[in-house]
Amino acid sequence: MVTSRQVRHHSSDQRLLILKEIYEVLGGADIATIEYEGPEIAVYVKNPKFILEHEDKVKELARKLRKRIVVRTHPKIRKSREYTAKFILEHAPPDSGIVDIQFDDVLGEVRVIAEKPGKILGKSKAFRNVVLAETGWRLEVYRKPLLRSGILDTVLRHLQRHSEEIRKARREIGERIFREMLVGTRHVRVVGLGSFGEVGRSCILVDTGESRVLLDVGLSPSGYGPNAYPYLWAPEFRVEELDAVVISHAHMDHVGLLPLLFKFGFRGPVYVTPPTRDIMIIVLKDLINLARREGVEPPFDFSDVEMALTRVIPVSYNVVTDVAPDIKLTFTNAGHILGSAMVHLHIGQGMFNLLYTADFKFYRIKNDRSTRLLPPADYQFHRVEALIMEATYGAKDTPPREKAEEELIHLVNDVAKKGGKLLIPVMAVGRGQEILLVLNEAIKNGKIPEIPIYVDGMVYEVTAVYTNYPELLVKPIRDRMLHQGENPFEGPSTVYVTDYSKRDEALNIGGPAVIIATSGMMNGGPIVEYFKYMAGDERNALVFVSYQAPGTLGRRIQSGEREVELRFDGEIRRVKVKLRVETIEGFTGHSTRSELLSFLKRLRPKPRTVILNHGEPSALASLASTIKTSWQRLGFETPPLVEVPENLESLRLYPSNIKTKTALLYA
Repeated sequence: MVTSRQVRHHSSDQRLLILKEIYEVLGGADIATIEYEGPEIAVYVKNPKFILEHEDKVKELARKLRKRIVVRTHPKIRKSREYTAKFILEHAPPDSGIVDIQFDDVLGEVRVIAEKPGKILGKSKAFRNVVLAETGWRLEVYRKPLLRSGILDTVLRHLQRHSEEIRKARREIGERIFREMLVGTRHVRVVGLGSFGEVGRSCILVDTGESRVLLDVGLSPSGYGPNAYPYLWAPEFRVEELDAVVISHAHMDHVGLLPLLFKFGFRGPVYVTPPTRDIMIIVLKDLINLARREGVEPPFDFSDVEMALTRVIPVSYNVVTDVAPDIKLTFTNAGHILGSAMVHLHIGQGMFNLLYTADFKFYRIKNDRSTRLLPPADYQFHRVEALIMEATYGAKDTPPREKAEEELIHLVNDVAKKGGKLLIPVMAVGRGQEILLVLNEAIKNGKIPEIPIYVDGMVYEVTAVYTNYPELLVKPIRDRMLHQGENPFEGPSTVYVTDYSKRDEALNIGGPAVIIATSGMMNGGPIVEYFKYMAGDERNALVFVSYQAPGTLGRRIQSGEREVELRFDGEIRRVKVKLRVETIEGFTGHSTRSELLSFLKRLRPKPRTVILNHGEPSALASLASTIKTSWQRLGFETPPLVEVPENLESLRLYPSNIKTKTALLYA
């Protein structure tokens, strides 16, 4: 048996071996210092030309050590920002369309925003090497987005202003990640702190004895207050013992309470994909503003959001990253919204592998679906012992996507003929962009009249982020954006509501119109303002295009409630619902029942344990029953252990006698 003292000694030896290996391989680069910065080992050098000539050595070193190695120039050898910007402008191709140059002192990067980034980089990317050798700054080139987000610009400026604080935070985080192990991996246990037996407030604690990592920390869509929060007061959860937080995507029920952890004193890392970082800041700031407009004190303030931002570590898809001494993280595409990720945890040097799907969309591409925004979720992994899978639609299938689009187009035409307005509640992230895409395509192809499409809420800001990451969208959309310079989210009649005058215009316009507004479940935001004034007119219609959680205003209206209480300037009034109410389900970003089963069938390798969450009890029970009775048809060689825990339940995944549990389950 390995003792804790031996584990600590081994960990210390490992650090010395890593440093020795780096000096042996990269010594010719004149190493100034080596720092642990978050999950990366940062090597600061004074001779960047050595790195340019031996880039293969850096890659080989990272593979050998199984660590993320980044080489940066020492700040003392970097030329001034003014000199570097001038050098780039003078030597870059004149027709590249440079619109902005930004500097990141933490990463030692100069970021060039250009209309034609390929012109700057060239086929061999020689210009990047020239800039590094001449200025000491590593050049990164980005395409000018088709839309610009004011909030995102503010975020980037905040990161630049707090570069020293971020550098300090990352070094603190790095020391914790690469610390000497205390006891080693003793077990693998998951505790449901939210989203078990329900939809919303996703939050899962993964405990290995050595480390504790939180997967998501969301807010219930039904409102504010402790009943909408995860069970952060559970005895297993201690914020001071938390090693890291991993956020799967930027919907409020997965990220909505992240700043509260920092309000409680958490100062560890938060791992996200780059688009998730950008979107989550937008939606978290909007949550604060929305709560205050409704007279509710938000659970955190802007300073907590900014504190969280300084601890965020973006990680791209399929990049293996250390998040704790005994846990490695890999994000893979989940197909749900931009930046959404499945979370794969490699625990204890290969001892156990856990896959958390979070919200995901799995489908088979049989033909060109040019209106689908994202590629389907990944389903091939190296190892998976246990799977935590969402079951939002575990009990039913929704109509095909093509039928959903036909229904929406028919509804727009029907409402337009009557001279009414069509109100569409959407989530700012995902559904808003999908609906915009469909309606713009329908106008372009003459399927609906060219009536105004008003877009209110945070949809514009989030859509701007979508235009920043065209490479993550499906090929037809990506090609239109990259090669044709077309913005698929804007059409001839698209009107983004940026002030109250535009909102009044949308309400009082004489003819028909479509109004797309947040929030998607009508639990606040501009959608409620429109609904107040449109509910009494039978010519108007309200159509739900996404899931409505129990307890939300949207769910109540969808279920048939035709008189609701709403606030008008601080006064509560009863509003009669006379407009037409419809539901079109085929636009969901979640996997339907058949898609969930198809994912399980194609998933490689097959897990020994399947844990279902993020679903209403009926959906969870239905899907669990099907998996138990159809495991052979789903491709399992032996019956999997199927678990449907409730919140506050703990599951020990390792060590565990799976055979005995499974035998009892199927007896």
